[in-house]
Amino acid sequence: MEPEKSVLIKDGILKKFISDRAGEMRTGHKRTGSGRRQNYSFAAASRMRNTFIAKGNYSKDELINSINDGLYCKSMGGGSVGATGQFNFAVEEGYLIKNGKLTKPVKGATLIGEATEVMPKISMCGNDLELAPGFCGSISGSVNVTVGQPHIKVDSITIGGR
Repeated sequence: MEPEKSVLIKDGILKKFISDRAGEMRTGHKRTGSGRRQNYSFAAASRMRNTFIAKGNYSKDELINSINDGLYCKSMGGGSVGATGQFNFAVEEGYLIKNGKLTKPVKGATLIGEATEVMPKISMCGNDLELAPGFCGSISGSVNVTVGQPHIKVDSITIGGR
């Protein structure tokens, strides 16, 4: 299979699913070359590969200035995503936002949600896309991936922690 760009969501509309050969046979969704595994002792599964949110039109300052009361997540840590899109991600470094300004540091916060509920709440995307190495852990082992996103503004999300 030739490499291709797989746009999963465009302008807030789901366009395609990540699918491997077995997934295509089970669901009918055209395969995207996403069958991966850690090594030959694992069965292949549909897995993310180079996955990112495309850059938008706003600067980081414009995003922060547009928020009256919120949380700026400067650095994210470990987390997990379930098969139906439930997720949790630790905020390694975060700051409260009050009236468009960064204020107090926050410790121990976790972002919790359901992808189908949170993704439509992204109202602004920054113009500062950065990519980084990462890994995806699943039933087919751990595989290296490239991940990234620009700064984004999520209008509403559940924040857990102390």
